[in-house]
Amino acid sequence: MPSSRSPFRFLWSVGVLAAAAGLSPPRLAAETETAATRPAAPSWDFFQFVDELPDSIADILPDNRPKGSLRLYVRPRYGDLIRRDYLRVPVGSRWQVTENVESTAELEGYFTHGLGHSAGYGLSGLLLGTKCEHLLSVLDDGGFSLGVNFSTPFSRPPQDLTDGHRHLLPYVAATRPLLPQWQVLGYASLGADLLQHTAMPAHFGRNELHANSLVLTAGAARQWPRFHAALTATLASSALVSDERRQVLTIHPEVILPLRPAGARTQVLLTLGTNTVWGPDGYSFSVSSSLRIESQLNSSRP
Repeated sequence: MPSSRSPFRFLWSVGVLAAAAGLSPPRLAAETETAATRPAAPSWDFFQFVDELPDSIADILPDNRPKGSLRLYVRPRYGDLIRRDYLRVPVGSRWQVTENVESTAELEGYFTHGLGHSAGYGLSGLLLGTKCEHLLSVLDDGGFSLGVNFSTPFSRPPQDLTDGHRHLLPYVAATRPLLPQWQVLGYASLGADLLQHTAMPAHFGRNELHANSLVLTAGAARQWPRFHAALTATLASSALVSDERRQVLTIHPEVILPLRPAGARTQVLLTLGTNTVWGPDGYSFSVSSSLRIESQLNSSRP
């Protein structure tokens, strides 16, 4: 665990300021440029960019889909080829139930990839989620969302594929353009991770909290024609909601490569990044990669 709590206090301050900035009303007209003198911003599909952010961010932010929109996705976890004997493959759907409510259902399967010594296949996890999203003019065409996700081990998967707990994950999140002329947006969220034991043995990884925790996330992303970049900071703390009193700070820069043209019914996104973590088990550094293949079955974004 880090010897000083100052980085955590600093991140709490930054996160609170970022959230406040995201939800603050626009300045008075007298303090801003008039429409006649303000330079025109280039065309920018803001919510298309939000939808192309890394999975953990895009899943909780509002994305302005029409009622009835249905998407299917698959997210193979290729990092398992190095870290585990099994390859996990989550498959799910996202359905826009109403103009403001989205529902998510995901089932995770696994199978041996042949590079290790284990053998077998099956189902390892189930995720269900609901998100209520709103677009607000005070956020300069951004918006906020309220939601909750629930995940649980499914069947009896190998021990290294689950921590042996169910997770209830309520959250509130917001996003807004920061520098539209540069196609930069900001985002922030505050949530909780509430754990419940299952019949499976507990199996936590390095620098993972073993109790209920609060999670504060803040970051920014920029869109370029051929790739995007995002920088996210996350602080998880069990001090206020459990007796564990531990913190984990993660800095997560990522590069997102869209492999299909914008507007295509099937999108393929490759994300490459690094994780720098300070936590109860010390400092750690790792690389990460993910692939999202998502197909729009009916109504697309207006």
